[in-house]
Amino acid sequence: MQQRHYLDVIKKLRAENPNLSVQELERLASNWIFTEVPKSRAFYRIQAIRKMTGNGDISIKRLKERAEDEHQNVAMPLMPDKPKQVTVGFDPAEYCVLENVGTVELRCVLDRGSLAVSTEVTVTYTTIADTAAEYEDFIPTQGVLTFGPSESEKFIEIGIVDNDEYEDDEQFFVKLTNLDAYCADNPGQKLPAQFKEGGSVATVMIIDDDHSGAFSFTSQVFRVPESQGQFALEIRRHRGARGTVILPYKTIEGSAKEGKDYTGQEAELLFYNNQTKATIYIEITNDDEYEKSEDFYVELGPPRLKDSSPRSEVANGPDGRPILGEHHRCKVVITEDREFKNFIDKMIANANVGILVGTHSWRQQFIEALTVEDIDGDGSISNKEKALHGVSVFWKLLFALIPPTDYINGWLTFFVSIFVIGILTAFIGDIASLFGCTIGLRDSVTAITLVAMGTSLPDTFASKTAAIQDKTADSSIGNVTGSNAVNVFLGIGLAWAIAAVYHSLNGGHFIVEAGSLASSVTMFILGSVVTIGLLQWRRYNPNIAGELGGPRGNKLFSFLIFLSVWLVYIVYSTLVAYCLI
Repeated sequence: MQQRHYLDVIKKLRAENPNLSVQELERLASNWIFTEVPKSRAFYRIQAIRKMTGNGDISIKRLKERAEDEHQNVAMPLMPDKPKQVTVGFDPAEYCVLENVGTVELRCVLDRGSLAVSTEVTVTYTTIADTAAEYEDFIPTQGVLTFGPSESEKFIEIGIVDNDEYEDDEQFFVKLTNLDAYCADNPGQKLPAQFKEGGSVATVMIIDDDHSGAFSFTSQVFRVPESQGQFALEIRRHRGARGTVILPYKTIEGSAKEGKDYTGQEAELLFYNNQTKATIYIEITNDDEYEKSEDFYVELGPPRLKDSSPRSEVANGPDGRPILGEHHRCKVVITEDREFKNFIDKMIANANVGILVGTHSWRQQFIEALTVEDIDGDGSISNKEKALHGVSVFWKLLFALIPPTDYINGWLTFFVSIFVIGILTAFIGDIASLFGCTIGLRDSVTAITLVAMGTSLPDTFASKTAAIQDKTADSSIGNVTGSNAVNVFLGIGLAWAIAAVYHSLNGGHFIVEAGSLASSVTMFILGSVVTIGLLQWRRYNPNIAGELGGPRGNKLFSFLIFLSVWLVYIVYSTLVAYCLI
């Protein structure tokens, strides 16, 4: 489902921006991921705290870092230095000529690498018979090529013998040996030299021109990525190239369907006299599938001479007529675009928002802790940003000591964070209690006012961030309630559980006075009923149709109701704590 969704996104982005390169499309898709992919409550809480403490938007920061990394990766690959040695070889190493060509020229190239001295090179060449026989099919040749200081290529000419006999295509080789390189100013100084990889032997194929030819594909199976657009399928003419030949062909459906996956064809190719190859161009439909393996077939029909008169038949003879070769039917397999598949895989990996909030090293954490960031994105650091950074730099440095998330898959970060949070919670709880004692507030009142506001304030900012960035209100509404649930059930419940186990093991009892807990829970439930009822009314009200937003009057009305519920709860709980009701 995730892959299908990303495929739809890519198709949409590609349709809207048809001229973008894959790299630009990838950057655009990454931006979409960071803005559209659902994010956790932790992500929005981190976003809110960063903005409160003078740091910028973490998603924008990570996007910039990724763009810089990609730019460096593109800029990093440099052309390797050429070796300080001479390289010699045929270029190309394969030649195909007609029997009546007369002579064939073989090109031999020289590369001096990074040698700075003036260089002369000598190399010996000789012909070697294979299926082509000396003097019957070619003139044997041998000699020495000498490259002067300013020369980088030489040509070897070999004579080809023409005859009037029908015969198969034949080949012979030309081999380079005895390579020597030396300094032009000092012939006694030898220089390192080697043959080009795969270039010390050239193959010369002689095509018989007395036969009209055998026609076939170069292979039985071809693979083509769907993004190629147009597939060029080459047909070779061997065992002769005499006369003009008409070659019919057609495409045949397999698992790939004509009109949907490719454009079907049924036509004829025209091979002119002495023409040895031709190409069929087949349009491939790109439907951007993540995984694909569909096939169709291309089949050659019986070839025929264009001039099919009895006189032509007598001139060519029954053995000279065009025929089909070994591979007259081939299968074309349409596969997914490997680059596109890697692109989707990268999108799926990037969709892990946890990567955004993670860090790789302590160095990165301390740099971020000590750096004043441009929150507004206007290119300058304002006094507000400097002040926020100055106030929060101690806490930034403190939490920069926590191990990075890349260590032990984040487990080290988790346990150290729990330990630090426990210590800070103890300090904050004691400080809040002492502050309440100083100004005459009871612990229960301090808990529902100062402590509750302190724990909920970051989540309030996180809810605001989620409301702006998310399409739904889920994260925004669930932030504060989810955080408080974790604080109560984990923070208090875990501590009470440990205390209960400790007292039980030591033969004691862990007793917590209920106090006004029952009335507070009752008021909390009543407030929850009012709040949830208001949210439901907003959802089904046609003028609002949502938990957040809507007309200004409705927003103000909802705000006043929520504020009143909170104030009533605070006032009632305070009066109960002081035994006034």
